Amino acid sequence: MLNSSNTYFILNPTAGKGKGLKMQPKIEKMLTNLNISGSNLKITEFPGHATELANASINKESSIFCIGGDGTLNEVINGLNNHVNVSLGVIPIGSGNDFARGLGILEKGFSLERYIQSNKKIVCDIGHVQIFNGVELILDKKFISSLGIGFDALVAYNIRSIKVLKGLALYISSVILSLFKYKAPKCTISSEELDLKLNDKIFLFAVGNTETAGGGFKLNPGATIDDGYLNLCFAKNISKLTVLKILPRAITGDHVKDDRVYTYKFKSLNYKTSDKIYIHIDGEAIQLDEGEKKIVISVSKTTQKVIVNEEY
Repeated sequence: MLNSSNTYFILNPTAGKGKGLKMQPKIEKMLTNLNISGSNLKITEFPGHATELANASINKESSIFCIGGDGTLNEVINGLNNHVNVSLGVIPIGSGNDFARGLGILEKGFSLERYIQSNKKIVCDIGHVQIFNGVELILDKKFISSLGIGFDALVAYNIRSIKVLKGLALYISSVILSLFKYKAPKCTISSEELDLKLNDKIFLFAVGNTETAGGGFKLNPGATIDDGYLNLCFAKNISKLTVLKILPRAITGDHVKDDRVYTYKFKSLNYKTSDKIYIHIDGEAIQLDEGEKKIVISVSKTTQKVIVNEEY
């Protein structure tokens, strides 16, 4: 049964290129129909605000619904601070919505009101990334859907400059824009667990808790959010012509059959480089300048309860 007093909603009005703002009246009407106080709807006002709002909304046995894209969802995840009694709901209105796609929320016939009242939950794995500049820890975050270093991250970085497209069309446009100026960084990938140590130029390095990234590209086919592992797909430095041949196959996940693409399941690994790189965390990309860097990627010791459809 829905506990209306402990059910909160965090809405990003800029998500989906302004779709959040247009959706706000619909959400307010729905809350009235469900006897949920309008004060339980929180509106983000600046980057990082969803993290603050999520943390402020936590109480015993509360449910928090994120209304936004994967970036907003990442902020919410990082605001929950390992509170095991909090249940997370996902109302996707972003450009990619890859985590929601993994939950089946984007399927036809989905009912928002029924979803909010669902009592069914699954326990979801959470990724953890730490970035060191030399010995200094400069970033420590959780992620719930995907992480990429290199070309995939540059694509996510350039997506911000494309204002009119969504989903796969948006991703493909950014791929073309990124391809002509990208240089694969030289890096070392290592994992004692996998008995892996590779020192090479790596074109694509994509970590997935879900199968898809970039609004539907199945970069890590077979990835599941509750198996205790993360999936890795990477390709060594390949020509731009080869990229154009292989990447369309990633829509269905068929790219992993190419012998130039490598896949693993893992719990922890390290990525080291001194080159300039781009990294995205749940689709939110940043640039890291030249200099010694170590990136530690692992499955978090804590998990997250996620609300799913009753028929999931």
